Amino acid sequence: MGWKLELVETGRGTASRRIAVARLGEIVAPASVEDIGLNHGTAQRKLGDIQRAVVALQEEALRAKADLRRRLDPTVRLKDYRLRRIQSLHGTLTIRVPRLMRTGRVEPVSPLLAGSARSTTEYRLLLARLGAWISFRAAAGLVEELFPQASGGCADTVRRRIFDEAERISARPLGKSMTETPARSIDLGVDTTFVRSCATRGPRHHEVLIGIGVADNGRSHRIGGAIAALEMPADLIVDALRQLGRHDATAVTAFTDGDKMLRRYLLRVNIEERPVLDWPHLARRAQVAKTTAKGLRVLTEREYRARPAIGRLLDSLHRRLWNGQTELLPESWTVTEATVCGLLIFEKGDQRCRSASSTSQISRLASPLRR
Repeated sequence: MGWKLELVETGRGTASRRIAVARLGEIVAPASVEDIGLNHGTAQRKLGDIQRAVVALQEEALRAKADLRRRLDPTVRLKDYRLRRIQSLHGTLTIRVPRLMRTGRVEPVSPLLAGSARSTTEYRLLLARLGAWISFRAAAGLVEELFPQASGGCADTVRRRIFDEAERISARPLGKSMTETPARSIDLGVDTTFVRSCATRGPRHHEVLIGIGVADNGRSHRIGGAIAALEMPADLIVDALRQLGRHDATAVTAFTDGDKMLRRYLLRVNIEERPVLDWPHLARRAQVAKTTAKGLRVLTEREYRARPAIGRLLDSLHRRLWNGQTELLPESWTVTEATVCGLLIFEKGDQRCRSASSTSQISRLASPLRR
């Protein structure tokens, strides 16, 4: 006694067709938690069996479509069958595609199966994304571990998939807006980083512009490109805002690390509002303030007593910002203005500026962190 998987045709009045897919064997009571359900390897193999059965039905549908064309057009005849092998995440798919030709005419016949790729899109995109996040060899090993039926998951394949996807993205023209619904607000995050080049000639490291934009209409658009290879790097931001549906009344909130170059790019795309720092960069600014506070010169007894309190307050602020504990920030700001008020000393050469009890200066210095 055992169990098996079958595909059963439904929707017809006559007897339905049944296609045997796989045999599960006898199913008994599990002895431990490890015996419940199917293990990863068995589940992947059964899923591959189901996919091969579906491909067999698709091949039958292609033959029926070819016969229909031949009946509708007497000049079309069957030339041969082309064997196509396509790599997927659940194994290599094999399908025989009919090829048609016309008799007595030079006009070609449109193919029954469009495209000449030897792998599925999800397979290529997964290799490209994993290869962009981790090393090529680690990405290939991860694909082999998660999808044991997938073939071709080597380091060289991952590298080729990344380059192919990069060429496809770079060759994409700057189009018009892809959304019909204009966005009322857009959150735009941009940053710069460096990538190492594998070319023997030229610079070793290249600075790239990266980012992502998210609109309230549900659309998102990623930004990426080497700054040296672009005539106007700000065009990437313009294209992203256009794809997200920006118009004159759209409120754009930019998030950067405070770089002046990124600020110039935002001004070129008509984003006049000052960008907002994210929590890690705010924490870095707090770390700079901690270093500055350690070098404050003490001139009065009051400043001498308040110096440890300033250090403890900045330490607490740095910890809360770094961990993203935003709900604790309002109370800390009250303590900041009450404690640090009038105790900051700025030095520039021999010129000294002391704020005796200037609450407005403390508020002005704290306003970027509040935002």
